[in-house]
This record gives sequence, structure tokens and C-alpha cells, in this order.
Amino acid sequence: MTEKIYRDADVDMAPLQGKTVAVIGYGIQGKAQAANARDSGVKVIVGTRSAEESPSRKQAEADGFAAYSIGEATRLADVLLIELADPAQPPIYKAEIAPHLSAGKTICFCHGFNVLYGAIQPPKDVNTVLFVPNAPGHFVRQKYLAGEGIYGCVAVDHDATGDALAIALAVAKAVGSTRAGVVEMSFQHETEGDNFEEQILYGGAIHLMKMCFQTMVDNGYPPSFAYAKAIRSLRCVIDVMDEVGIEEYVSRRCSRTAEFAIRTRGPRVINEEAIREIFRETERGEFARDWMQEWALGMPMLHRLRRTAAAGEMEQTGRQWRQEFGT
Repeated sequence: MTEKIYRDADVDMAPLQGKTVAVIGYGIQGKAQAANARDSGVKVIVGTRSAEESPSRKQAEADGFAAYSIGEATRLADVLLIELADPAQPPIYKAEIAPHLSAGKTICFCHGFNVLYGAIQPPKDVNTVLFVPNAPGHFVRQKYLAGEGIYGCVAVDHDATGDALAIALAVAKAVGSTRAGVVEMSFQHETEGDNFEEQILYGGAIHLMKMCFQTMVDNGYPPSFAYAKAIRSLRCVIDVMDEVGIEEYVSRRCSRTAEFAIRTRGPRVINEEAIREIFRETERGEFARDWMQEWALGMPMLHRLRRTAAAGEMEQTGRQWRQEFGT
């Protein structure tokens, strides 16, 4: 499969010239994208809840942005960057965004979840696009200030004006991602790929670390040593693999004992069928269904799991470890 990679030289900022971009939601990602776009010469305003409901309104104003209600920002803007949490988007869209949309506007989502699963259905006279930088907001800002960028993706779900892709790419350039490279994909692949990654890599890696810690402690190892092995040892290894590649690290940057362990024992801790089944569940929409139901019920399962995990021996060891051995 060949990918078209868009870089700075491939993308024109003209689709945003003379336009107003409203960042809806001034959290970690919204704050970074608003600042980067403004520094790129784009006229940026911010839409938030009232100052009484959310401290982000005052923060946006302190950062030099004109801040409005979400409805008013929608009315004033040509392009909306939706930086709200996924579960919060549908009711806010219905109450505050949809009534103020007009033909020719562009809604740019930071994740395709609500469009893919039908919780938000923008009108056909509005562009529906996606732009996602592949990093947390503070890193997006940090890279931009260093003259660099974060790999990202764009997608077009509906092109009402004939230049929806050009607008999405212009947003990506304004935020700095075309400095590194941006690829075009579908709302489905962005959404389900992101959900799958979080389940397998984040979920899997965290539970491997917990199991590594618990097994060592259960067999008499000092908790501080088990914690260092379960978390700190992995931290520097990931950075090296990201920099030089997995095979370079395994073949040349680690010990031969480690290489033998990685190549012969590593596959045994991976349940390939479970991974593929989670992928199938994600494609069938089962993960989205379960998460939307969990949110609607007030997140009872998550709250219970948080309490259990916070009280665990590994978390207690970690707090003490950071005090004694530094961050």
C-alpha cells in the first residue's frame, strides 16, 4: 500500500487566509493547536463553556485569545477545530454547535469517533474533516516551538465545498504537522486504529508492567527493585527503539542475553488470538458501544477500577520510589 505524504512544500495555507478558525475546547490539545495556528498567522478564536463553568475560558483569555461561548464561536468561525472529549461532543454539538452552523463552514474533528458511529451527523452543506497530530498537546507545542512537527493524519468524511481536503491540510500545516509529514486516511481507519492501539499497546503494556512487578514481588524481590525493572527499564528502551528502530536496538544496542530473551521468550507472553479478537470487536463497533454505555451510566466500571488500581501495591511502591530515587 503506497501512502501520499504531505509535507510543507505540498500544502498551501491559502484556504485559511481571511478565515476565522475557532478552537472548540481549550484543553491540552486545543491549547496547543490554537497557539501553533496563531503563530502560523491564522486568525484564531476560542469557544468554551462560560467562565463560571470552566477555568479554560479565563486561561484562553490570559493566553491572548478572544474567547466566546461555543455557540457564538461557531457563528463567527469559518473553520471549527473540535477539541472536546469524545463523550462530551454529541450533547454540545446538538445544543450549541448545530444551531449556529451555516453552509460552507468546515468542522474539523480531532478524532473520528462520533462521526463514524453516527452520534454526530453534520449537515450536507458543511465540510466534515479530520486532523490528528500523533502526540499529546504539550509535545505538539514543544515540537512546533523547536521548528519541528508531529506526524499526523487528515481525513475527509464529506466535501461540501470542493476543497475540504485542502482545508484539512492547511490546518495540519498551521499546527506544524506537515513539517514532519501528514497522510490521508479514512475516518474509520483513524478512529478504529486509535481505539485498537489504546487497547493493545497502552492496555497491554501497562498490564505487562503490572504483571512483571507482581510476579517478582510475589517471589520475594524487593518492591523497589521490581518497580524499577517493571517501569524504569522500559522507559529508556522505548526511546532508543523510537530513535533507531527495533532491530537496530535488539541486534546492536542491547546485550546478547537481552536479545536472546527478546527473541525466544517474548512471543510467549503475547496472546495473538486475543489481539486479533480485540481488533474484530473494534471493527464491529463493540468497543465503541461498550464505552458509550459506560459513559452514559456515569462510568461506574472505570471508577471502581480506578479505586482498585490506586490502592494496589505497585502504585504505593511507585509513590515511594519516586520520592527516594527521583523522577
